[in-house]
Amino acid sequence: MLRPTCKALFFLLFIGPHASISSDDGSGSIDEPSLAIQGPYNVDLLREPDGLRDGPHYRGATIYYPEESSHPLASIVIVPGWSSSERSIRAWGPFYASHGIVTMTIGTNNPPKDFPEQRAAALVDALATLRAENAREESPIFEKLDLSRIAVSGWSMGGGGAQLAAVQNPSLKAAIGLCPWHEPPGIFEHAVPLLIIGGENDRRAPFNEHGLIHYCTTPSTTPKLLFEVRDAGHWVANGPMGVYRDTGNGDVGRIALAWLKVFLVGDERYTKFLLTKPQSASRFETNIHRLSLAEGTIDIPKSVDTSSVCDTLDNL
Repeated sequence: MLRPTCKALFFLLFIGPHASISSDDGSGSIDEPSLAIQGPYNVDLLREPDGLRDGPHYRGATIYYPEESSHPLASIVIVPGWSSSERSIRAWGPFYASHGIVTMTIGTNNPPKDFPEQRAAALVDALATLRAENAREESPIFEKLDLSRIAVSGWSMGGGGAQLAAVQNPSLKAAIGLCPWHEPPGIFEHAVPLLIIGGENDRRAPFNEHGLIHYCTTPSTTPKLLFEVRDAGHWVANGPMGVYRDTGNGDVGRIALAWLKVFLVGDERYTKFLLTKPQSASRFETNIHRLSLAEGTIDIPKSVDTSSVCDTLDNL
């Protein structure tokens, strides 16, 4: 399990104002506050000194995995942004893993010079590491991964990398861009369900110039959701509760986890959290009206309002 000091830090970071934990083990109902805090599983981690493959296209890696969980398990790889290390996005690792999703966080070989293309290559290389770890008999996650259920995510330039990785790997189940950055023109022709989260006051990757473009230039036939956090900056999505004052009231963690639970894991109970605008949202839009899940199909009535945030692109 995580060291005691790490566990204490985890609780301080993610429980915040919530007084109690209402976790879910996959068998019952889910309440909204429980999506922003630690899940039902204890978390352990795995690093390169433990035998984890050292991929040539990334630098440093940590795999967070849930202990005593049922398997096979879905997984996600997350890469940081410009000039940032793996440490900048590691808060997502224990959070997702505590909710039953194996999470691999990575760095890049040259943080100041690695643009989205290099970060996409790092993500793709990390996918090979997950496959290798699933086949390594000495690994604690040996034969515990569902290799057909993998997602990618990235912050800032890493978000641009996640989009490119989705273009290159159509078999991915989900992609999440966290305050994503990609120099224009960015057109992302892929069918991988896409979540874009960003800050209204982001000065490093202004949402109208980056996050909004990511969302609007991904095909309308691709399941996608846009969540802009009111008054937040570039660090709102560095973890489920953000960083500094960019917290998003826990909504960032709730929406991100719900996205993965629906599209990566295939748990339709989380769909309701993707159809209600969070209190912290300045803009919120999704094209999810009919979701095809492994268990079947659920119908969701279309909104009467047919306007879209993408209608504003011509005026920007």
